[in-house]
Amino acid sequence: MSEQRLDRIEKSIDRLTGKVDDMATVVTALARIEEKHVAVASRLDHHDDRLNKHSGRLDAVEKVTLTTTNKANNNEWFIRIVIAAAVSGIAYMLRG
Repeated sequence: MSEQRLDRIEKSIDRLTGKVDDMATVVTALARIEEKHVAVASRLDHHDDRLNKHSGRLDAVEKVTLTTTNKANNNEWFIRIVIAAAVSGIAYMLRG
């Protein structure tokens, strides 16, 4: 009986060894996944920084564009007033 018991213990140990080997494979795979995750997180941080930088530049361009648009609108009204004054002046001169 003790031989049978030893055989069962050996089989159990062999199964346990196989499971430990499988666990080692899984742990190795998890370590690789973690490395990839860290690399992806680093790339995302880099992209976030670049997006924030570009967002700041876009905000600056928007301010300049608004200022330029306001100046253009003011110039347009000034030119309209000058044209209206010139037409009125010519009409007044031709009338009299």
